Amino acid sequence: MKKYYLLTILSLFIVLPVLAQTSDSVSLISVVSRALDYYPKLKEQKTQLEVADYKTDIIKSKFRPTVEADAVYRHIYPTSYAQLGGGERLAFFPLDQWDMGLKVSQTIYDFGKTNAEFEKTKSEKKLSEDQFMNTSFNFAYQVANVYNNIIFLNKSIDAIDAQINVLTTTLKVIDSRIRNGVGIEFDLVSTQVKLNDAINRKTELLNNLKKQSILLNALSGSNLEPTVQKLKTFEYSMKTFNADSVFAVAQHGNTELLAAKSKQAVAANEVKVNSKNWAPSLVFNGGVGYKNGYFPGNIYNLEFNYVVGAGLSIPIYTGGRNDNQHKISKVNLQASQYYLDEVSINLKKDIEQNIADVNTFQQKVVFSATQMEQARRALDLANSRFKNGVITNIELLDAQSNVLKSSVDKIFYEYQVATTQLELKRLMGVRFWAQN
Repeated sequence: MKKYYLLTILSLFIVLPVLAQTSDSVSLISVVSRALDYYPKLKEQKTQLEVADYKTDIIKSKFRPTVEADAVYRHIYPTSYAQLGGGERLAFFPLDQWDMGLKVSQTIYDFGKTNAEFEKTKSEKKLSEDQFMNTSFNFAYQVANVYNNIIFLNKSIDAIDAQINVLTTTLKVIDSRIRNGVGIEFDLVSTQVKLNDAINRKTELLNNLKKQSILLNALSGSNLEPTVQKLKTFEYSMKTFNADSVFAVAQHGNTELLAAKSKQAVAANEVKVNSKNWAPSLVFNGGVGYKNGYFPGNIYNLEFNYVVGAGLSIPIYTGGRNDNQHKISKVNLQASQYYLDEVSINLKKDIEQNIADVNTFQQKVVFSATQMEQARRALDLANSRFKNGVITNIELLDAQSNVLKSSVDKIFYEYQVATTQLELKRLMGVRFWAQN
């Protein structure tokens, strides 16, 4: 007996962690987190973010010197020479010319042109990051909506199963009454029609559940079987929301709004870059190496040489290109401001509409719960009266249908509350999958 008791205790320690792990594996947070790590499209966009880093490094390189190694050989014929006395010739340059060495070029000052390009590149990187965040954010909430769809279908199937059980029991009662000579065939047929209709509806729900399961597994890289995993509980809370407070939070969290602000910052920096197109550039140039062709001495000998200098480049006329680029960038800046205003207006509108929906569906959840209790009580009375022959089968079927309708209504309103609150979190920029 003691041995059996010890084995039972050990089995609990082994089984309970496994059950906990299974529960965690199908929680909303774990499914969404797994989907964000798995989905190839997000990996592709995240990889593209590296391009912004390389662009930033390219601009940074303008602050550094450019060093080149050159080696040039030229053979020239005929040569230029002067005829000297005694038949000698004085060549002015060698037939075989060599020039090799290192050349250095460094921008000393460009009146803020490179700094403006650097700031623009940083803002472009920020825009790419915000756009990726917006894409991944919307994807996470897409997965969450599919998750809620599965819960809705599971709960709806449970409600249909309950009706099927009731109709099956009623069918047996009617069949027994017919055999005893107190029932009629019409009651049996009408109940069978109701039962077949419920079975058909369950078949349709199971098909939809299968499709949603396939979609969830495709998005998250999972192999979940929702009917086995018991996904049957919505995550929501019965509370009120203030539109102004929610909008204030969304100003700092809504990913679409943040991306719109970054887009405006890129356009503003583009204006600054194009305003520097007329700025001059002061460049240092230098080099060291070996070259032949020097006087006096043997012009074929390689001699060490160096050169140091500076150059000033001043744009004077570009055919209107610089002016037009500046005008285009200013138009883009104005357009980005309009886009930001549009996103902000739509965000406020969506928040207010979602809060209105949340409040409405929360009230309907409370009302439907009361209605469901009343429908079940009415069904209990109908069952008792039907057994006593006080009411007809049609009245009993109506009572059963009312129970199903009230159950389905409550499930639907709970689903709507969970969905609208989820959308409200998305608008606010809540990363629920990152919360402990």
